[in-house]
Amino acid sequence: MTMLIFDRPGPVNTAAVIETVRKNASRADAIVVASITGDSAVKIARVAGGKKVVCVTCPQGMAWETKGMETGIFSEIPELKELRDAWISGGRERIPMDIPPVVRDELEQLGVTVIRGTIPFFGPSFSMRVHLGHISSLDIMAKTLELFSPGTLVGMECVLMAVDAGIIPEGVPVLCCAGTERGLDTAWMVRSSSSAGIFHPERGFRFIEPLAKPGIALSPAVGMGYIR
Repeated sequence: MTMLIFDRPGPVNTAAVIETVRKNASRADAIVVASITGDSAVKIARVAGGKKVVCVTCPQGMAWETKGMETGIFSEIPELKELRDAWISGGRERIPMDIPPVVRDELEQLGVTVIRGTIPFFGPSFSMRVHLGHISSLDIMAKTLELFSPGTLVGMECVLMAVDAGIIPEGVPVLCCAGTERGLDTAWMVRSSSSAGIFHPERGFRFIEPLAKPGIALSPAVGMGYIR
């Protein structure tokens, strides 16, 4: 299959990733989608051809705060800048990272399993970084994966979470997709594993094939905090 390399990251690439997922769905045992609002998961489920779809969303209590969005990816990616400006003009300072009830109902109707829980590289290490000023080895691993794209890191985390939750088994081909804050711009075929088995020599997580990613990724600053 031909790998898609996008000119830039961001939600502008969502439709192309969805089409790539549609073309490759038959090669995977399941499709795992990172989706903060559930919108991307709905779109994927509609083209999945009956394949099992898992939507992994944010843990309880996470939110964006418009203060501090003057720089970084919310000022550099046009779609995110437009979203930020809309939030600010609407007087919104804190935007919860939640799936609205109407979207959750649609996901249920489409047979999509929704998971929310502790993110493997963003649980205790987040608190250590933000509250104690300590960067851990998990932060270094996460930032290394983001060199490919933020969606590469998030896609991996979502597969680990789906296995940990018992929704998909270890050791099977999974198509995972994610994006840069919103929408989709990255897709990989991977071998699934639990978070405790990432480096296992036989059953560990493996990146099998890149299907889509931005050519040059933009990553959140290491000190960026998603308010809890």
